[in-house]
Amino acid sequence: MKIRDLIKNLEKPVVSGSLDTEVESLTYDSRKAKAGAVFFALRGSKTDGHDFTGKALEQGASAIVAETAPPDDCNAVWLHVKNSRIALAEMAEAFYDHPEKKLKPVGVTGTNGKTTTAFLLHHLMNHAQIRCGLLGTVVFDTGGNLKPATHTTPESLELQGLLSEMVQNGCRAVAMEVSSHALHQHRVHGVPYEVAIFSNLTQDHLDYHGTMEDYFIAKMKLFEMTAAHPKGKLIINIDDKWGRLLADKFQSHPGLVTYGFGPLANFRVGDPRYELTGTTFELHHKGRQFLVRTPLIGQFNVYNTVAAVAGAYAAGCNLREAVRAMAQAPQIPGRMERVSPDNSRFHVFVDYAHTPDGLVNALSTARALRPSRIITVFGCGGDRDRLKRPLMAKAVEDSSDVCILTSDNPRTEDPQRIMEDARKGFTRESHVLVVERKKAIDTALQGARDGDIIVIAGKGHEPYQDIQGVKHDFDDRKIARQLLDRNTRIKGEIRLKKQQEGGRP
Repeated sequence: MKIRDLIKNLEKPVVSGSLDTEVESLTYDSRKAKAGAVFFALRGSKTDGHDFTGKALEQGASAIVAETAPPDDCNAVWLHVKNSRIALAEMAEAFYDHPEKKLKPVGVTGTNGKTTTAFLLHHLMNHAQIRCGLLGTVVFDTGGNLKPATHTTPESLELQGLLSEMVQNGCRAVAMEVSSHALHQHRVHGVPYEVAIFSNLTQDHLDYHGTMEDYFIAKMKLFEMTAAHPKGKLIINIDDKWGRLLADKFQSHPGLVTYGFGPLANFRVGDPRYELTGTTFELHHKGRQFLVRTPLIGQFNVYNTVAAVAGAYAAGCNLREAVRAMAQAPQIPGRMERVSPDNSRFHVFVDYAHTPDGLVNALSTARALRPSRIITVFGCGGDRDRLKRPLMAKAVEDSSDVCILTSDNPRTEDPQRIMEDARKGFTRESHVLVVERKKAIDTALQGARDGDIIVIAGKGHEPYQDIQGVKHDFDDRKIARQLLDRNTRIKGEIRLKKQQEGGRP
């Protein structure tokens, strides 16, 4: 493949060198630059790829794509472009022969619920014999091949590679979580979304976006892209205030579809019933009524379920069959995932909630199950929005009987400082601070009584704890199960010992 084959869609690049140069690979990592490689200089929040063009040339890169003109002594092909990230997306599409045009992409965005909604879409579409890939926070599924996720939405180069693999594996659609970072950084530039789903918008990522308005504008880009598709469907939760604003902006679009509990929603929820084993509710759409059963629990999962059903229907699935298939929905890793055994005298759930609203959702779900008490173990991530830390503590205090504040992923920050930031949101003295996360979980388990619910929040499916740039093995689910087994074994040994002592003459 030649340079000229990759730049047909670029906006007026200034080219120095031969367009007949052969291309074997694309990269934005100068360490991977070599003969036949095109190196893209991307500007990031911490580093600037333009500082590494010299190294890429030393490594033998055949071409450079940058937002600056080439140095006078440059002998390699140099493409001076307006935006290197857009150029990467467009050249990656061409390099992989435009797999995005051979799939039906369904994008899910919002603060909370993206992972669950994407998982459910993946389940419903495969059930309908529409072979579907999955890209999201937990895992990448390229049509039977599962890969650990690196980002919620990968960089455009990796994204096109994954889409190409899906096409090779016979996929006809892809369910994608689409993050605000990905939209702002043009990672999904050029993806022809046929369906876009908006779950909600609450405070998160303000360390990156600055304001809620800018955060919203980034999310809205997905809907602008989908609205441009001739078959575009815009599925929006209008129970959320930002969702209502989004629906208002696209009120004249023929593909607008709304959902929620309110009477104006196109997909309207009624009579929800929450149990430990799952949820049932009525779904009303265009004069038709369906009884939906799902093994997922909680009101927020009702929203996720309806979003997935509406999205699957918009993507070509039969509505009644999609509703029926929800009864076999999979457990979403780390999303109100029960880790205690069925016969336990109290119940333990692990959830990914790491925002104030996410915590409210998780804990209101626990409260709807009518526990004796709610014990919450949570922490706040380091190197992230500090303003949400006290808001998270307040959310936990308002919805819990016992609050145990601990370390999450401190990253490069001091865990004690993070906890001090968070505890400012507490108004009562009835909270406990335990820096070591395993000890905090054990404290909750040791203090649990019959009928209690313990929610371990923040990390969900993550199998690590990020401390000073090192990811240590740590999975809330495994730790909780190990401690539950240990406590059960110890109590059994104590009981046996008492029985033996009581039988002595």
